[in-house]
Amino acid sequence: MAIDTLLPKKINKSEASYKSVTELNDALSIAEKEHIRNIALTGPFGSGKSSVLITLMEDFANEHKFLPISLATLQANEEQIDYDESEKRSSDEKEPKPSKSTDAEKEKRIENLNRKIEYSILQQIIYREETRTVPNSRFRKIVHLSNRELIRYPLCCVLTLVCFLILFEPNFVRVDSIYDFFSWGSIWNAIFDLAASAWLLFVLYVIARYVFKSYGNSKLNKLNLKEGEIEVIEDNSIFNKHLDEILYFFQVTNYNVVIIEDLDRFGTPNIFLKLRELNQLINESKIVGRHITFIYAIKDDIFKDEERTKFFDFITTVIPVINPSNSKDKLKSALEAKGCGNDNICDEDLSEMAFFIQDMRILTNIVNEYKQYRDKLCEASDFQLNKTKLLGMIVYKNYYPQDFALLHRRDGKIYKCISSKSNFISLALKAIEESENALSEKEQIFKQDANLSKTDLRRLFLFKLWDKLSYKPSSVYIKDACYSFEQIAKNEVYFDNLLTTNQISYKYYYGYGGTSSTSQTIDFKQIDNEINYSKRIELIENGSTYFSKERRRIQQEKIKAKSLRLKDLIKKYKLGETDKYKSFGLTPMMNVFVRRGYLDEDYYDYISYFYEGMVSLSDRELLLSMKIEEGQAYEYHIDKIENFVKELKDYMFESDAILNIDLLDYLASHNVQSDKFEHVMMRLERDKAPLQFLSQYYSEGKQQGLVFKHFIEYTNSWNNILSWNNSTEKENLIEAYLKFCMNLGQMQQKWLNENYKFLVEHSEGITLDKSLILVRASRFVSLCNGSEDLLDCVIENNCYEINLENLCIITRRLHSDGNTLSVENLNYTRIIETNNDSFIDYIDDNISSTIQCLKDKYQDESSESLIFLLNNTDIEASVKTKYLTGQHNHIDDFAIIDNEEMYAVAVKSRILLPTWNNVSFYYEHKEGMSEELISFINYYVTELSGEICSNDLSNKNDLYVSLFGSKKLNIDNYRKLLRSFTGHFPDIDKLQNVGQDRLMILVENERIPSNPDAFASLLVNISKNESLKLELVVYVISAGLNDHNAITYLLTSVGGDYIEVCNQDKRAKLSDNSLNRQLLGTLQKVGYISSYQPDRNDKDKLKIYHKTKRD
Repeated sequence: MAIDTLLPKKINKSEASYKSVTELNDALSIAEKEHIRNIALTGPFGSGKSSVLITLMEDFANEHKFLPISLATLQANEEQIDYDESEKRSSDEKEPKPSKSTDAEKEKRIENLNRKIEYSILQQIIYREETRTVPNSRFRKIVHLSNRELIRYPLCCVLTLVCFLILFEPNFVRVDSIYDFFSWGSIWNAIFDLAASAWLLFVLYVIARYVFKSYGNSKLNKLNLKEGEIEVIEDNSIFNKHLDEILYFFQVTNYNVVIIEDLDRFGTPNIFLKLRELNQLINESKIVGRHITFIYAIKDDIFKDEERTKFFDFITTVIPVINPSNSKDKLKSALEAKGCGNDNICDEDLSEMAFFIQDMRILTNIVNEYKQYRDKLCEASDFQLNKTKLLGMIVYKNYYPQDFALLHRRDGKIYKCISSKSNFISLALKAIEESENALSEKEQIFKQDANLSKTDLRRLFLFKLWDKLSYKPSSVYIKDACYSFEQIAKNEVYFDNLLTTNQISYKYYYGYGGTSSTSQTIDFKQIDNEINYSKRIELIENGSTYFSKERRRIQQEKIKAKSLRLKDLIKKYKLGETDKYKSFGLTPMMNVFVRRGYLDEDYYDYISYFYEGMVSLSDRELLLSMKIEEGQAYEYHIDKIENFVKELKDYMFESDAILNIDLLDYLASHNVQSDKFEHVMMRLERDKAPLQFLSQYYSEGKQQGLVFKHFIEYTNSWNNILSWNNSTEKENLIEAYLKFCMNLGQMQQKWLNENYKFLVEHSEGITLDKSLILVRASRFVSLCNGSEDLLDCVIENNCYEINLENLCIITRRLHSDGNTLSVENLNYTRIIETNNDSFIDYIDDNISSTIQCLKDKYQDESSESLIFLLNNTDIEASVKTKYLTGQHNHIDDFAIIDNEEMYAVAVKSRILLPTWNNVSFYYEHKEGMSEELISFINYYVTELSGEICSNDLSNKNDLYVSLFGSKKLNIDNYRKLLRSFTGHFPDIDKLQNVGQDRLMILVENERIPSNPDAFASLLVNISKNESLKLELVVYVISAGLNDHNAITYLLTSVGGDYIEVCNQDKRAKLSDNSLNRQLLGTLQKVGYISSYQPDRNDKDKLKIYHKTKRD
């Protein structure tokens, strides 16, 4: 595969950027005619200016002679010097910070920089050509003689010497034999002499020419004229000092275009003024004699405002090849061209990285280095590296090579950020604690509202609304209908409709009873916030289950926060906004790369080879901690796990410091390490083992199943868990135990039966499937809401004990109107209304225990339920009586009762419809008036008194006599029930013990015959009660008895002194009391006596007078 160099590439004519090349050539073509001397090629850094210039020099080399000058090396040196100095300053902590430089110092530094730039330009001009091209240059260069020249120059010297000897024939070197040999005659001697003379003259010319050239370039620095002295001062400018060299260079060469690159990197526009001045001197010099054009490749912002248009004669622009909008596509294409297109780096990550790449050369280098790192690291590693992280590391390396170098030495900004993960975990835990405190506050609100209903909260909301209205409303319009606030509070639909608008219309009273209507805009959200209505409603609906789940979630979050990747910590808890994170001074690219996870805890894998037996520095620290038995955090990451395990020694397993999540993951997943795995598990399967590690491993480990199945086999594992003192960790361990235990023992099953709520709260962690398996094998003591799936399984499989709370929860789940159900109104009828066969069958099978636990304070069992319960043989009679007593509904009659023994239960519990037919039936069944029947009659006196006892009843008279010929009915019921019976009392003789009140009621209601014989018989039977007798006599006479003989008969029946009253020949006397006065007054009205008055002789007596006798 071809290597992509970082050098500027030639632009194809088909590319859009070639337009800049043609524009430059057009400007150069008319430069002399239009006096164009300074041309600017502008564009941002990395826009491709060098590519344009290279293309220009190659494509138009025949038209122009180009002299390229680059200052990139000078800039690199300057930057290196600055960096070295800054590093030196930072390493000396005691060195004070330098004060701000003065303007003079700045100007001096700029001048020094300009001199360096000028010197660099001069060097590149002078040393471009060979010495022979610029022989008169004062800059001496190293002369290299070729092999041919090494032969030619010595031969010329020898030839010169020979010519000298031939021409002058000096005696001190004369050899006669040789002289005689070459003496070929006068003609030949003359020819040799002429040739030698010619050669010597030529050599003399060459020597003279060289001498003149050598001394012709000398300078006159100082001239002494006797006692006077003239000194020429050198100018500070390199250009001014060596201007003649520059002019001479252009004089002897044919360059007409000078291209200067990288001049803008120094940020000093002053150098452009000197270059413009130099260009003007060259073009106006008679020595050069031709037009010279300077082309400058610069950034757009090198000059301020309009300065650049004054300096340059022509400006052309290069549009960048790469920019934030297309850098992702360029990067993707470059990766594909390198064969890296299938590395599974998503477009989103490419876009994030490419956003910072705005230079094609840097992009090319990034791709080259990525390919090299990928091929080398992935081949050397036994595990597959994350290609996205690798690419991110290479991008970071190209833009921040110094920080990358520090990363190798565990230093620099990125390393400090990554190594501070423990501090970030602390910040995350602090954020979690804040949410925990917020939950506690929320729970306090819930406890305050525990006794409040939704209706109460709606009332509170409406009260706030009422207070905010301008007029005090009597009613509010909701969908064209008026409702009072109380109606709205009681109806959730009305209330919700009210909140759907921000403007309400309402009626209000004014003046003396007048009403009016108005509208007003209301901010319901403000009221909601003032009383926390929405939150309180939510809490009422979710209840304690919500807080249990939230507390569990927060505890889980505390554990998981310790194992989160750095990027997840920063994102989840917004740690990027903390002072700690900002203190690292990350650049925008570093910041994004850390947040995206391109640079994270695994950085070491992406910057170094993996060698057999190698462990990272971090791993070595952990090994050392284990050796000296100083525990590290359980989640401490092991970089090279395989090599790490090889370094473990047997003695290291004797300490809890060996406990590490990554280590246990590896040991559990590799059978070859079974011995080491057993050693680690031995640290956990003992009394007082550090179960906090096992709890954290359950939250963060990858081999939970293998580890916990092994732990569960340990005999005392369950007891150790239950005795663990940290409640959160204990819950975690129990969850793991239930999740991975294949078959629960008796002890564990008993615990689970008593902790259904735990299963609900942890069903997500245990998994729903496993939770359902556990449910089917259980019989829960106390159910709760929170998981419909589990509750449905409980119901379907009858996995619960019969108790009121369980039945209420199940019925709520199944009943169509479950929200209205409570332990107070739950009954068998509502259970039947669930229409769930499994539930109903289970209840029927356990009907006795069900009935005994139901409260049913509403006592509204249906008639069908009453019949079922009454006829059910599994329920004891006493239980039936207790539960059925007080039910509002009834059964019609005894015909639907299967067992006669239940007749008494129906009567005692008063579930029988109160009719005289049912009373008559049971009276006949019991052959008399039983206690339960009389209690039944007394209880339903209102209902029975409203019905006339039918004459069709065969035992009506018996009932009549039994009820009203005794004191079984209280006096009020006696009077009420008497209305149900018509006709005279059947058996007067049975009234002797009913008492005065009842007897008088019978008399008042004309239930005793008014004939004297009947009354006389009655009076005889109640002989012991004289006052009652008198009342009856008075009542009968007052009722219209005018027969004096009958009256005499009655009075005689009363007996005593009252017999004397009947004797008209005597003036009878009776005691003076109210009853006697009433009797005598009645007798006087009917003419039985004429009068009565107190006896003068005995004031306690009343004397009676008849008409036939006078005093």
